[in-house]
Amino acid sequence: MTSATATSFVGRAEELERLLGLLDRAERGRPAVGLIAGDAGVGKTRLLDELAARAEGRGVRVLIGGCMEVGDVGLPYVPFIDAFRDLGTRPGETEVTAPLAAALPSLGRLLPEPATDHGPAPPPGDGFERVQLFDGVLSLLVRLSELAPLLLVIEDLHWADRSTRDLLAFLIRTLRGGRVALVASYRSDELHRRHPLRPLLAELVRVPDLERIDLAPFGRSELAEHLQAVAGHAVPAAVVDRILARSEGNAFFAEELVAAGAIRADIALPEALADVLLGRIEALPELAQEVLKVAAVAGRRVGHQLLVAASGRPEVEVERGLRDAIAGQVLVASAATESYKFRHALLQEAVYGDLLPGERTRLHATYARLLAEADPEGGDGSAAELAWHCLASHDLPGGLAALVRAADDAATVFAPSEVYRHLTQALELWNRVPDAAAVAGVDRIEVLVRAAEAASHSGEFRQAVGLAEEAVAAIDEDAEPLRAAMAYERLSSYLLDVEPERDLARIREQILAASERAAELVPEEPPTPLRARVAAGLARSLIVARDYEEARRRGDEALVVARAAGSIDDEARALVIVSILELRFGDIETARLLLRDADRAAAAARNRPLELQARHALAAFELDLGNLAAACAALDQATELAERSGLAWSGYGIDSRVLRCIAHYAVGSWDEAERVATAADERRPAVSAAALYVEVGRGRAAAVDRLARLVPYRKADQYVAYLAGGCEADLARWQGDPERSSRLARDTLTTQEEAGTPWVLSAIWPAALALAAEGDLAERARAAGDQAALKEHLAIGEDVLARARGALQRARDLGRQVGPEALAWLARAEAEWARVEGRPDPGRWSAAADAFGYGYVYEEARCRWRLAEALLAEGGREQAATQAMAAHEIAERLGAAPLLAALEALGRRGRLDLGVQPPPSPDGASLTPRELEVLRLVAAGRSNGQIAEALFISRKTASVHVSNILAKLGVHTRTEAAAAAHRMGLE
Repeated sequence: MTSATATSFVGRAEELERLLGLLDRAERGRPAVGLIAGDAGVGKTRLLDELAARAEGRGVRVLIGGCMEVGDVGLPYVPFIDAFRDLGTRPGETEVTAPLAAALPSLGRLLPEPATDHGPAPPPGDGFERVQLFDGVLSLLVRLSELAPLLLVIEDLHWADRSTRDLLAFLIRTLRGGRVALVASYRSDELHRRHPLRPLLAELVRVPDLERIDLAPFGRSELAEHLQAVAGHAVPAAVVDRILARSEGNAFFAEELVAAGAIRADIALPEALADVLLGRIEALPELAQEVLKVAAVAGRRVGHQLLVAASGRPEVEVERGLRDAIAGQVLVASAATESYKFRHALLQEAVYGDLLPGERTRLHATYARLLAEADPEGGDGSAAELAWHCLASHDLPGGLAALVRAADDAATVFAPSEVYRHLTQALELWNRVPDAAAVAGVDRIEVLVRAAEAASHSGEFRQAVGLAEEAVAAIDEDAEPLRAAMAYERLSSYLLDVEPERDLARIREQILAASERAAELVPEEPPTPLRARVAAGLARSLIVARDYEEARRRGDEALVVARAAGSIDDEARALVIVSILELRFGDIETARLLLRDADRAAAAARNRPLELQARHALAAFELDLGNLAAACAALDQATELAERSGLAWSGYGIDSRVLRCIAHYAVGSWDEAERVATAADERRPAVSAAALYVEVGRGRAAAVDRLARLVPYRKADQYVAYLAGGCEADLARWQGDPERSSRLARDTLTTQEEAGTPWVLSAIWPAALALAAEGDLAERARAAGDQAALKEHLAIGEDVLARARGALQRARDLGRQVGPEALAWLARAEAEWARVEGRPDPGRWSAAADAFGYGYVYEEARCRWRLAEALLAEGGREQAATQAMAAHEIAERLGAAPLLAALEALGRRGRLDLGVQPPPSPDGASLTPRELEVLRLVAAGRSNGQIAEALFISRKTASVHVSNILAKLGVHTRTEAAAAAHRMGLE
């Protein structure tokens, strides 16, 4: 039989060179990250094997782990467990791993036995120290890299569970030192629109210096070289063409065709690749085929002893079959882990898919029995694997028990998404298993409560509400009042996280009713932690219902009871509530002190969800007060805590991400704002909506696509309607459509007023945007001499301004705290009204610029643009130039292309010196047609790699074009080139 794998490395020279460059950086102490994407069988693993071999030749320590597909059951952190299997086999590694494993039992569970005695698993609850686990893995990699440069390879990321994705994202973002290179691969053809890996990839590709490699199929010359290496001799051109047509350049498919005899004859290619792959298997001796069937049911990798036991054959006989399978290059053996892996996942899938239903069921049952006998408690992650085999073999009681244990395992390693998945599967089985509570070891109500909490922590908000409602309905309030009270309190909390609907009054009633019932079920005396918790929950619900006096009374009660009961958790929870009320009643310093106390108390209680809530509240507090630097710092900490604690998609995790994007946008850290917003999640599209700020500010075409994607959510989510409506109105003005801009802004204003939103900014921001558009329209009407249109715009502007002023006055009448941003937008609205009236008013524009001077740099620059325009109208050219130059400097730093274009147009009209040299070729006359195409893409914010992809040229060629364009235009940055493109009308 012809060898199906080339021993030499063919093609991929550029890709390998880029990966070796990552090793160079890592060896110099600069951590490096690479992502390899490509279709199944295109050669990702072969490229990584070559990289690993080159790395080992340079003395680099190589750790390789792969994700695995185990049906609907997730196995947290499998690739890291896989990668760490042979740690301790090199000098000095045990001295690194043992102390870390001893200090962090959760880390020890990822390391090979016997790293240390892991001790009992921590009980599930709010105190999960996933932050320590992530820090432990980070410390492990850095310390190992002190022994030798380290290459960590994670394969098949498309199969990764959420916890693995979270840990990988954390490592990539936090690796700041150490001689570490991290490279991950995934199948790009697996990534459907809703694939869970997509948000992570969108975020990671913005990591500075990340090397992304899209591995394309072989071209004809590369395939010819590859086929020659596989066959061991030159392959006729006609055969190369034939195999190229059938394999489409996929290296693995081509290898399988060669193995099936495609070089010798024009074989008929089966309709499905599985037939080709199975033809390869069928060429092996019968014993090898039988062993492969048993191995395929285990998954892509299986341990030696487990495989022998599952086969039911003597070990000598199994080993004979294994030798043939390895010689046939279907399996690969690992001496370090005493296991076998299919050379390609498609081989395992093909063998598994070809099994008869009875064979599959019998083998799954065998694996289930063996796993249960080997580890009756289902520890160290085997419970999830056991559950998979039990369910596949129709052992429902065994599957139920294993799923509950798997949820416990996932909880110990801080993987709420996997906890939720396991427990919901358990609930689906519950009524089909006799005496289910005895089998599971817990009753159905406990499973419902735990599943609801896991759903909330992993961002499944509506599911959390549904599960909590089911738990409430199942509890006998007379027999178990305290258990019922806790369920009602949780239901009230989960309702807060569900996207608001139009009928806000109904939601508020539900939240308050659940909290009131919880308080009724818990006696006021003696003081207990549960009484403190339900009192705090009732105070929170009363805030939502806007009964602030009663909320204050309940909040004070919760704080007193928590302290009397000695519950640090509940004291922290009460402190957050009381601080919010103190801020509302105007005691800013007291509110700040209470929030800091709450943060410390939650940290001391090791309650990560509560600590995240306190950190988020502190950040929102500083943002409302205009302390942008403090807000950014607190929000950075909050989102990092959320990611490290498995709470990134919980309510406060998402809200922190939204505010973090907005805060960094306001302070002028636009690149950071974009990075934060990139990993948007369709369950909470407010994160995606927040990304619009920067996209609109930079004039990116992506804003239009994002707005289109948000259309379905704007009716259901009031906050998304607010963010998207305002940003779309602003975008329409930059696009030269003030009529649409005004209509969108006024619609947004009306929507917020009808919803009765509690924050004053929701009325003032869209009002200011509407006035800006009406100012443009009024100027146009005056120029055309259209008095009827002018009268209409004056009437609209006057109405909108009155509504903005009224919103501010109502807030003050209620004694509410009004932050500097709302005041600044009102100052801008007043200045825009002067434009509507047709009079330059430098005083108002100066006041608006000063109002945004608390740190909102972009809006300050926009106001200075209008201030320069007003000064110019009054003949103050020198003062106008000063203001325009200041605004231009900010716009250039931010990459705010539309504002840059407006400022430069003003500079040309008023002959103002903006401190920049105009490009020598303003009409682009010296640019070639291809360079004009490239310039359009530069103006759209595309990278060199994206330009190359769009124009079907190499990355190097794209880079040369960009350099030539900068030189011809006489500019130094891509931002300046984008501004030139806008002046030329290259849209």
